[in-house]
Amino acid sequence: LQGTQGATVAECHLTNLDGTGVFLSGYNRDATISGNEVSFVGDNAFAAWGSTGECLNANCTAKLPFPVGPDGRGGEQPRRTRISHNLVREIGLFQKQSSMWFQAVTAQTTLFGNVHFNGPRAGINFNDGFGGGDVIERNLLTNTVRESGDHGPFNS
Repeated sequence: LQGTQGATVAECHLTNLDGTGVFLSGYNRDATISGNEVSFVGDNAFAAWGSTGECLNANCTAKLPFPVGPDGRGGEQPRRTRISHNLVREIGLFQKQSSMWFQAVTAQTTLFGNVHFNGPRAGINFNDGFGGGDVIERNLLTNTVRESGDHGPFNS
């Protein structure tokens, strides 16, 4: 999903997928991913990845070739995403750096009431603390980090 407001993915059975089950890319506001069952997925069950700007300073005289700079004011990030009441198992069949939820350059994500087991790495992975305001409550993560030992069920 890209460029959405209020998008919902609910009550779906996502199984036998090569890649990520649901991916939020760039601008997304108030997305909800709820009540889904995800199993036998090659990568993450759910993921969100935003971008920042190319400028390295206020007048943009120093630029990067890609939108990965420190300035996120352009709003090209998923914000206020709610991930709730999902059942996720057997993920990361092909990509071992996989999680029930992976996020990078996002803000104000809420993960509530999810159940996840049988994953190769952390069940929840926050790649950075870009926008803050994230909430993780009442999730059950078990039998995670089966293929490494460098962190626990939550990695940030």
